[in-house]
Amino acid sequence: MKLDKESLKGKLVFLGTAGARYVAFGFERQAGGLYFGFPSVNVHVDPGPGAFVHAHRKGIEPHWTDVVILSHRHLDHCADVNHVLESMTLGGKRKRGLLLCPSDCITVDPVVLEYTRKNIEKTEIIKEGAERELSTDLTVSFPLKHIHGVETYGVVFRWKGTVYSYVSDTKFFDALIEAYRGSDLLILNTTLLKPNPKIDHLSAEDSERIIAEVKPKLAVLTHFGRTMLSAKPWEVALSISERTGVKVIAAYDNMILDLETLSVVRQR
Repeated sequence: MKLDKESLKGKLVFLGTAGARYVAFGFERQAGGLYFGFPSVNVHVDPGPGAFVHAHRKGIEPHWTDVVILSHRHLDHCADVNHVLESMTLGGKRKRGLLLCPSDCITVDPVVLEYTRKNIEKTEIIKEGAERELSTDLTVSFPLKHIHGVETYGVVFRWKGTVYSYVSDTKFFDALIEAYRGSDLLILNTTLLKPNPKIDHLSAEDSERIIAEVKPKLAVLTHFGRTMLSAKPWEVALSISERTGVKVIAAYDNMILDLETLSVVRQR
């Protein structure tokens, strides 16, 4: 299913479901991030390696993008950010667009080039608890700083009375549950099958605990590492669903979700 500008409205496209360096840079899964086609604003979250190409192949032209959000500076989340921002402005010919990112994305050893930032309309720094209106019916907020190797935040969109939450890379801690309580859609970066205290990523067990407490209408597991891929993420999701009573699915590359019905509109 290839999208055009009209059919993108009200859709969420998973341009990649790779987690951690081995899967992302080993080409085991795509790592293009999440693309939210809200009717008034198009938002690209975490454009990792290949995002520029993966979007185009789905029919999404980069100059349609209005907002780019980086949850953090690790390359599997931001490797293509400069390509996306540059094309968003047609190479600087049309100064437009907003970048939202943690401070370390643009300060020491910036992952977003100063040259690229000069071509967009505005860059804003993400801080814990920050909220911003993107259009008259759409807001984005960053409820909690995560525990990860660099400054990292989750993302919460509120649109037409529905709450869409993206729990980016983090070690599990109890505050995650309250931060994302009330979510209708809960997207969890679930990199590990089993918890590993040396790795600041959620495991399937961690995600299950969050899902059981938050009780969203739909939970989506994504950002898989090798242990999750070996365990067949769709089977892991089904078992979590059976134990929690919440509908849980495993994302796959180029999966399209309808933001109003919270249903998959593209099957394999």
